[in-house]
Amino acid sequence: MKNKHISSLLSTMLVSMPLLTACDVGRELARSAMDIVRNPQTDVGKQVLGSSSYKRSKLKNLEFTCVKEQFPSLPQEADQLYRYALYHDFKNRWLPKPGVLDRYLPYYRIAAANGHWQANLTLQEILLKSKDINIETRERRGEGIYWNEKLMKILPASAHYWWSLYIDVGYGPKHGADDSIIYLRKAADLGNAKAQYEVGELLMKIQDDSSHSVRLKVTDKMRVCAINQIYPDAEAALMASVTESSEKNYKLALIYTHQGVKAGDDTSAHIAGKVFYSQNPNSRHKQWGITEDKERSRRYGIISDYLTRRAHLKPELNVHDLDEIVPLPPAKLPSWDGKIAIQRFEEGPAPAKPSDELVRRLAQQAGLDPNTGLPK
Repeated sequence: MKNKHISSLLSTMLVSMPLLTACDVGRELARSAMDIVRNPQTDVGKQVLGSSSYKRSKLKNLEFTCVKEQFPSLPQEADQLYRYALYHDFKNRWLPKPGVLDRYLPYYRIAAANGHWQANLTLQEILLKSKDINIETRERRGEGIYWNEKLMKILPASAHYWWSLYIDVGYGPKHGADDSIIYLRKAADLGNAKAQYEVGELLMKIQDDSSHSVRLKVTDKMRVCAINQIYPDAEAALMASVTESSEKNYKLALIYTHQGVKAGDDTSAHIAGKVFYSQNPNSRHKQWGITEDKERSRRYGIISDYLTRRAHLKPELNVHDLDEIVPLPPAKLPSWDGKIAIQRFEEGPAPAKPSDELVRRLAQQAGLDPNTGLPK
């Protein structure tokens, strides 16, 4: 888990407004970024859970009610642009060639501007982390802020999580030393699975023996909530599985392991396979007491192998169709062709290129340049 308090990062503050204005990313883009800087979301300050110094931290507002993030349906026309861009993006991720990703950014942008939250999330990942696009760092900063403001309108929990990430690397809303955690806690309360897991981990790092039991209960609630989301958090599931197996709660450990596989975690898939069958008579997984099932073990093994080989497809890598492949007992196993859904997409034929007319129309209704996907 990332360190939320690295002073060298937090000292790298948001680039100045004159620089944002100078970025060739459109007047609306720069204006939106500056508005966020001038008007940070101070109301989320009420959600702060403690100071940046854990040893002196005084716990505040620790109460937590599990909320699951609600994902709106994806607009079909925008989805055509997203799938086309993602397919070619996937093909370029293993050994990326400079400039290739630039060809598909306009499709991501136009899809995101038309309410496609998956395109928005993928685009923000690219802008924050990719070194294979021809955009200056300061331009990426302004553009990332722009798209996260759009995301706030359709997926506020995830947007708050992204504000916490941006603050960590030195830009985003105007901030102080603790604001990254403020946004992270707000994201958790709104239902973001990753934020729920990370806030729980932060709580357990606080040096305060007297509140340990209280913090542990809150952390457990957050972790379980993160595991049972529509899109589970892989780290939360794996951590919970390890914890429950160490306490000999093996049936619950299996459920959490299964959820970890859904989230795309290859370690969870490997564990699940060994739990259902291992050739090693001394395997520690035999003590789980799960009825042997070689076919279930085989299927988890195939999934584990794919997730390991395709780790470069993260963060989109997942097995959300897991219950259609290897549901937990006592459900019977359905027929299966040996591939998960994302594998069929990645290995299948390229989606048809969206027509120029569709691209122009979607760009126009979002006020974007159809050639770049940026505001006019």
